[in-house]
Amino acid sequence: MVWKILSILAAGCLGASCYFAWSNQKDLATERDRESSAKANLKSSQERKKEGDEALVVKKTALETVQKDLATAKDETVKFAAQVQEKEVSHGVIKGNLDQVQQQVTAVEKQIDDAGDIEKLIAQIEKLKKDQAEAESAVANQAQRFAAAQEAFTSLTAQTAKLREDETRGRRGIVAPEFTARVSQYFPEWDVAILNKGNTGGVFANADLEVKRGKNVIAKLKVKNVEQFGSVAEVVPGSIASGQAIQAGDTVVAAATQSASTPPPPPAPTGGSAPAPGAAPAAPAAPAASDPFGAAPAAAPAAPAMSDPFGAAPAPAPAPAAPAADPFGAAPAPAPAPAAPAADPFGAAPAPAPGTAAKPNTADPFAPAPKP
Repeated sequence: MVWKILSILAAGCLGASCYFAWSNQKDLATERDRESSAKANLKSSQERKKEGDEALVVKKTALETVQKDLATAKDETVKFAAQVQEKEVSHGVIKGNLDQVQQQVTAVEKQIDDAGDIEKLIAQIEKLKKDQAEAESAVANQAQRFAAAQEAFTSLTAQTAKLREDETRGRRGIVAPEFTARVSQYFPEWDVAILNKGNTGGVFANADLEVKRGKNVIAKLKVKNVEQFGSVAEVVPGSIASGQAIQAGDTVVAAATQSASTPPPPPAPTGGSAPAPGAAPAAPAAPAASDPFGAAPAAAPAAPAMSDPFGAAPAPAPAPAAPAADPFGAAPAPAPAPAAPAADPFGAAPAPAPGTAAKPNTADPFAPAPKP
């Protein structure tokens, strides 16, 4: 009996399940349709969003371009405004200049009308231009000659300074720092070395020299006798390096320390009165001792400073130049003869010269001034 009840309940539940299944199947179909529609709508929305993003990028790019064009347009507007202001200022200046030029033209036209004979005025102007060109050519020639003379003077001054320096060093017995020579012969029994250079090679008596072999100083020399192409030097006692000996071919250079680095004071004049300005200088005193090698005594030194370093007789003093004379010795141009008076081409009254009657002056303006 119980199983019948259970069977009836099971059949009822099965029927209810079938009914609910059939009802849910219909709702499921409806939900599936709605899902398909939602997916289609989502896909369409995504595509429209993508298109919108692309359109937004395009719009942003276009906006940036427009903003750049706007900034450029603003800059050009400011530039054009500044140019307009400059043009307005320039226009005002040009207008003022034009007014001045018109006034000048009017004044010149009035002067031309007052001048009368234009051809005569043109002829005078051409003559003045020709005279001016000749004067400028003469001035250019004089300038060239002056430049050449100045260059020669500069060169002579440099040579004189060099000769004076050589003479001073020769008097003090100091050779040039770059001096070099060679030992031609060496006599150890007398401690004497013969050098291959003389006074023509820059050697002076009493000069301090050093003998070098390689980079080492092996001895020191003191020049005693100087000839034209050779010289004799003594070895300074105790200066030969230990274990060394001077040999022919050794290099001789200027000593690093010169014993005559300071010039001796000038000798005091003997006698009670100073020498006359034009008198010749007194001869130097005789040497204290004769040459130890038997050479003839050296000639007397040259005259003091300002004399010729080679012993030539002093040149006579040049005569003073005439005032206002040509600096190159050319004869002065004669004063031009006064020309006939002529009226001012522009109608202005000529200024009267001091102490003379008021007359127009038509003398050559480029001629040299006459001597008083």
